Amino acid sequence: MPKKEVIRNIGIIAHIDHGKTTLADSLLAGAGLLSTAMAGQARVLDYLEEEQKRKITIKTANITLLYKTPETPYIINLVDTPGHVDFTGKVTRALRVIDGAVVVVDAVEEIMAQTEIVTRQALEERVRPVLFINKVDRLITELHLNEEQIQKKLDHIISSFNDLLELYCEEPFKNQWKVSGSIGNVAFGAALYGWGFTMNIAKEKGVKFSDIINVCEKGEGAKLSKTLPVYEAIFEMVIKKVPNPREAQAYRIEEIWDGHVNSPIGKALVECRDEGPAVFCVTNVYSDDNSGTVATGRLFSGIVRKGDKLHLVDALSGTVVEQVAIDMGSLREEVTSASAGNLVSLSLTGEVKAGETLVDIEHKAEMVPFEGICYVSEPVVTLAIEPKKPQDIPILLDGLEKLASEDPNLKITADKETGQYLLSGMGELHLEVALNQLKTSCGNLQLDVSSPRVVYMETVENKGTLALAKSPNKQNSFWVQVSPDGKEMEESASILSIDEHRNVLLDCSGKTEPLSEEVLEAIIGGFEFACKAGPLCGEPVRHLKVDLVDFKLSEAFDSTEIMRGVGKAVFGSFLSAQPILLEPIYKIIITVTSELTSETTRILCSRRGKVTSFEQKGLLAVISGFIPVSETFGFSKELRTTTSGRAFWQSFFDHWEKMPQKLMLQVITDLRQRKGLTPEIPKPEKFLEQ
Repeated sequence: MPKKEVIRNIGIIAHIDHGKTTLADSLLAGAGLLSTAMAGQARVLDYLEEEQKRKITIKTANITLLYKTPETPYIINLVDTPGHVDFTGKVTRALRVIDGAVVVVDAVEEIMAQTEIVTRQALEERVRPVLFINKVDRLITELHLNEEQIQKKLDHIISSFNDLLELYCEEPFKNQWKVSGSIGNVAFGAALYGWGFTMNIAKEKGVKFSDIINVCEKGEGAKLSKTLPVYEAIFEMVIKKVPNPREAQAYRIEEIWDGHVNSPIGKALVECRDEGPAVFCVTNVYSDDNSGTVATGRLFSGIVRKGDKLHLVDALSGTVVEQVAIDMGSLREEVTSASAGNLVSLSLTGEVKAGETLVDIEHKAEMVPFEGICYVSEPVVTLAIEPKKPQDIPILLDGLEKLASEDPNLKITADKETGQYLLSGMGELHLEVALNQLKTSCGNLQLDVSSPRVVYMETVENKGTLALAKSPNKQNSFWVQVSPDGKEMEESASILSIDEHRNVLLDCSGKTEPLSEEVLEAIIGGFEFACKAGPLCGEPVRHLKVDLVDFKLSEAFDSTEIMRGVGKAVFGSFLSAQPILLEPIYKIIITVTSELTSETTRILCSRRGKVTSFEQKGLLAVISGFIPVSETFGFSKELRTTTSGRAFWQSFFDHWEKMPQKLMLQVITDLRQRKGLTPEIPKPEKFLEQ
């Protein structure tokens, strides 16, 4: 583990069902951890009961492999990632700790939407890709293409992948990282049958593509696994084309870490030094009955041992390392220490959240966290949860807190009007899995769970009136004007606050005397309170610019009065600015046989969906479009029934869109009724001084 030059940290990323977990099985077999006969069936890294049942990857799984070439043994730290879009947050965090990604592409389906998303994420993290074109046998046995047609198809996939690099990769990596069969960073094969090759391997073994076609046409593709084992091709690409940790950290740290690379800690990170302070980036957290809190991630510098005291940079608290281990899928193998550049698991005291940065406690003053991870999706579907027995509320709260620490893409809030707890996630599957995990961790707690609901957002289309509102005790006055974010900002204005939904509070008062910290916090608190649940129907506010034009404060300071006064002023101006409701929109990609395209399009359009493109790929048609999230409930059942299960689709959050007026009014009414609010939208005058 201390030899940086023999370590490779890699992940497998792809569109759903393109063969990631099957390929991972083959790599485990190549390292001697699994029988080759079981590779493709064992799904070793899908060890959760939910994964085995659904036959999809839900969490990221790490495993450390020792792969011996004739010259050198290599440590391959492998991360298998989910392909379903509901779990892209886990993919994003996994990319932070790997240096190379094996991008798997189905030879028939080619590069799909999720392929583009995860490749773009990898490039933004400066993770170097290599390409594995999987299911090549399907071109021969299903599409019956000849050698020339197959070559053309494979060249098109390589060209399309290089187009992604051209589009999303930074200079100077754009040209350095482009893929080609001739330079050895593309492999071809069929992971299910255990065979694969690079051009170099095929040349060394004297195998021609015509030989592969002949074997597959006879239905004997599995025989190729003896002469062309797929793990040899993948490991060859990884060893020769993926950088070791020291090489990778030299150019990755400045992109993923917010500190100064020339500082002592920065130099230790850039050079991947064992002699530097221990710096650990947490990607996953889970609770273990025997080991307590287990944090999985990467040690970017230093050495960590049992008993070491570390500092949690975000949480501003301390923790002690109770065990250091390397991951072996569902198991952990304890080691005495781990050195920089390795992926490891630490059993820690106290609570730790995914995304946390840990540092040697002696260097806590100089350390800044790793740069915030940008997720490609937002929580847009919500469940309301409450225990059947009120006395079980503390158990539920404890379970929800654990869920939130393990998965930052889940959002948990309390609904004060109903007394329920709201669990928001990326989609129905994300919430279903989280709910099952919650029930298990709470000892099969009996819960009342609502049907899935959509998260909406409130915003305005025009500039509001200059609103004057007073605090409830009439001692404080606030003049506020709201407008859509993106309008020009006054030069004299200063930014007081920006929240997670890009609502911005500006001080336009021109007052020269600085505000006390307590007053400033109260004003910002009122702004944030107003944006958390807007006046239309109590949904979060998005992309709002709030100008604090003037204010008069009483000498007797009362933070609650100031907060409520600011909130009233924001609501009053908001309601005069043509408020609207935004709904989340999924991008949807449907792959279906050509004869079912018209029926598939009809179903999509009947749910307020729009078709944006149509592409023929062999016998299959790929329909791309958009559909409101609210229209997707029951969509899968209807499409599956109508097409007799011959349609495959994937949807992922794309943007927020203004709702049609008639539908918006109905949704607002329903939301107000559900939240126990008065049926009518309040008038601006309710909040303002006459």
